[in-house]
Parts: sequence; structure tokens; C-alpha cells
Amino acid sequence: MARLTFWLDVDNTLLDNDRVKTDLEQHIEKLIGPDRSRRFWELYEDVRRDLDYVDLLETLRSFRSAFPEEPHFPHLSAFVMGYPFTGTLYPGALEAIAHMKTLGAVAILSDGDPLWQPAKIARSGLAAAVDDQVLVYGHKQEHLDEVRKRFPANRYVLVDDKATILADVKGRLGADVVTVHVCQGRYGREDDRDPAIDIHLDRISDLARLGENSLRSR
Repeated sequence: MARLTFWLDVDNTLLDNDRVKTDLEQHIEKLIGPDRSRRFWELYEDVRRDLDYVDLLETLRSFRSAFPEEPHFPHLSAFVMGYPFTGTLYPGALEAIAHMKTLGAVAILSDGDPLWQPAKIARSGLAAAVDDQVLVYGHKQEHLDEVRKRFPANRYVLVDDKATILADVKGRLGADVVTVHVCQGRYGREDDRDPAIDIHLDRISDLARLGENSLRSR
């Protein structure tokens, strides 16, 4: 059993997902024009409401059904499904992972769809960085018992940009988890003064300066 196990979020925690979204928006508008691009993102939001998580592959299916005659759909589909994620990690993300490995076990625990999200994690280099210890769920906080069986430890450290998820997990696990809020990205900049959050960091690179004692004393 590990002394500490780190559970790392991906989007806007290790990887600049806001930048990815902007890049997708710009390329999709160039491919299919502003009107159909606007409709693509409306369908994206419809899918997110229906599933309660982002699913770009399902969005592509919905767009194909709505516009079966779209001549640029093959290019649209290829761009979205093959997005390389090269250079999309935040500065210091890999160094932070390397530092956490000196303190305990490290795994990625991410929300997202079951196909595109794992591909993102692999293409960005994150899967290799955590030795392929990757779990993806629609709502990760609903699978904590399963995750704890997979990664038994005396204590866990959850690193995430969403204060609501950190507070939820803290409420479920109590003193067994240290919650670390990385205040970057669109959600990380929201109010993070929830008392359920133990540590606040401005950026993921700051994690490399935390020692084991600071994580155990919370």
C-alpha cells in the first residue's frame, strides 16, 4: 500500500483545455463556415447537457445527422478525432508529475467521454508520464470506492481545477484526502474559498515545491 497516492485531473489542471477549445473553434469555423460552426457548438452544448459531460464524438454524430450533405465533414471529423494535443500541457506539468512520483504513487483520474478523453491523455504524453495509470469516468467522484480499490493508499491527494469537485470528494472521503485546487483555466478562476479545499495553487508547476510533510499535515 502506498503512503500517498496522487489523483490528477487533466483538463485545465495538467493540460490547457481552454486553449484546445479555442483552437478547435477557429479551425472548425474555417472548415464549415460561421453559421454551421455556431450550430456545431450548439449541438456540443446539447450533448453536454444530455450526458452531463463533454463528448465530441457524439457531437460529430449529431452534426452529421443535422447536416448530412456537409462537404467538409470528412475534414471536420478527421481534425476533431485526430487532434494532436502537441504542446498543450501547462508549463511545469510534467515536472510536477515527476516530483509527485518521488512522494508516492501517481494516477490520472479524469472526467470525460470514454473514447476521446483517453486519446487526449495518450496524445498529450500524460499517459506515459503516469506509467499508463489512467482512469476516466463520466463523473469520477461517483467511483471513489472503485478507485480506492485500484490504488490502495494511506492517504490520497486530489489535484483539480474545479472547486466543486474537490469539495464533493472531501465531503465523501474526509481526512483521507488532501484537496489541492489549481487556480488556472475558466473554472479554476472561480471562487475557491471553500473550506473543504486544503491547498490553493496558482498554477500546476507550483505543485513541485510541495513536500510530503505539507501534504500529511492537512
